[in-house]
Amino acid sequence: MPPSDQSKESVLSLAEGGVSNSLKSYSPTQLFFLMRLSYLHRQRRECINVLDEGDWRMRLLNKALYSTFQDCGTAGVGDEAKLLLEQQQAN
Repeated sequence: MPPSDQSKESVLSLAEGGVSNSLKSYSPTQLFFLMRLSYLHRQRRECINVLDEGDWRMRLLNKALYSTFQDCGTAGVGDEAKLLLEQQQAN
């Protein structure tokens, strides 16, 4: 399955059984940030065993992940972002 489809599945599973267990409607901006967060988290998981923690690419990835998490909070989907990271951490 392509990475973009995996991100969509993660975000859609949040919408179906997320924080309030009711189907939510997300704005395009909210979906963008949630999908970006999912993508960056998956990239970090793939790179963590390959790159040293001090490598500039790993530091850049960590900063992008944190920034996108903050953007999710600003966009009003902070709880969904936390849930998404918890779900992906378990996998």
